[in-house]
Amino acid sequence: MKEKKGELTTTQLVTIIILIASFAVILFFIFRLNLGETTDNEICHNSVVTRGASVLPTESVPLKCQRSYLCITGDSSCEVMTKPVKEKVETTEEVYNILAEEMANCWWMFGEGKVNYVGDDFFENLYCSICSQIAFDDSVKEKLTEGVVDKEGLYTYMQDNNVAGKDETYLSYLYGTEDLSEIKSILNEQGVNFGPIDLDKQYYAMMGITSEVSTLGWALAGTGAVLSVALLPITGTGWGIGFGVAVMTGAGGATGGSLLGIMVDGLSGNEYLSPSIIEANSQEFEALGCKSITTLS
Repeated sequence: MKEKKGELTTTQLVTIIILIASFAVILFFIFRLNLGETTDNEICHNSVVTRGASVLPTESVPLKCQRSYLCITGDSSCEVMTKPVKEKVETTEEVYNILAEEMANCWWMFGEGKVNYVGDDFFENLYCSICSQIAFDDSVKEKLTEGVVDKEGLYTYMQDNNVAGKDETYLSYLYGTEDLSEIKSILNEQGVNFGPIDLDKQYYAMMGITSEVSTLGWALAGTGAVLSVALLPITGTGWGIGFGVAVMTGAGGATGGSLLGIMVDGLSGNEYLSPSIIEANSQEFEALGCKSITTLS
């Protein structure tokens, strides 16, 4: 009887070892596929949709959105960030592809303009979401000798290429137009340029949503009780409207400067700062006047 018990125990141990080894192999492939980032995006998207559909007060349904950190590199190293996701590139077009994908992912995470996830305010405010913070490793400058990436080139790339997995260009998906010349004409009217992306600086891939004004808020405005409060969510910037698209430019007056982002009307009834690449912690970012940042750093 003792020998039989010993044989049974040995069989069980072998089975357990095989199961542990199999589980380790499965975990290895999961980490190699980097499914964690995708899961974070889905968690954010689901929380945005849940909040938008809830009948409860907006603040009672938390957004579970995490800012990611991305380093674009030429040799798989990254001296400027601690433990970022690394994307290796050889060409400027590959840089454009990475930036465009970050913008498209940001738009999807926050409901593609179909979800009001901020509710109503007494006054209209802009709520911003920083989906990712992007840095450029020194090795990229060796690949791209100019030291800058042309933002107009990025928008041209988005006009000419489709979003991954979609039969739609990035320009159409993010801004509702197939033709970049529509945006260019608005910028030209204001004397605004696209501006460069400096590889020595870090950038946000970010978007925003303007809150709707509650009935009580409009009533207060009608009484003159809030005449000293600016009702526009963004102050110190120039606006140009055409083809259903509002172009928001840098601070410093109604004309001149570089493109910050493009405002679009969403199906939710809100206005959105459609995903943009904006220098991190810059005067331009501060000029947006974000009421709050809805992503966790």
